[in-house]
Amino acid sequence: MKKCRMDEAAMRAFRTYARLGLCGSESALGIICRIRGICRDPAALDMLAVFDTMRLLELSGDDIALRAVEEVYFFAASRRLRANEITLRVRRLADELHCDDRTVYRHLKKARDIWHTLRAKEKKQTAGERSLLNSMIGKIT
Repeated sequence: MKKCRMDEAAMRAFRTYARLGLCGSESALGIICRIRGICRDPAALDMLAVFDTMRLLELSGDDIALRAVEEVYFFAASRRLRANEITLRVRRLADELHCDDRTVYRHLKKARDIWHTLRAKEKKQTAGERSLLNSMIGKIT
């Protein structure tokens, strides 16, 4: 698979989000307060983009993409990736969902594209505004 710098940044942001323990939190306000308390500005914008991506996937009803991100990127985020670990996790998830590996990769690509769109348009001054999310909801649904 061809590697892209932005795809690697998105994967790193998803894994950092899980490593910081933000994926297990229940309240949105708690997650946002923890992001502001833990991270500096560029990393906080990455984490907010991950948070918004997960919310958009949940709102759009794309359970496969949501589960793919959780199973592939969030699993064991506190340790280094071993060789072929992502491929093996994708194959395991595809087997559980009774679909092709390419389908899981396509859903992961969708999540990375949403993250990239949110992160590219998000600036320090606009981090509290939700008009960007509303426009993204319109594109997804």
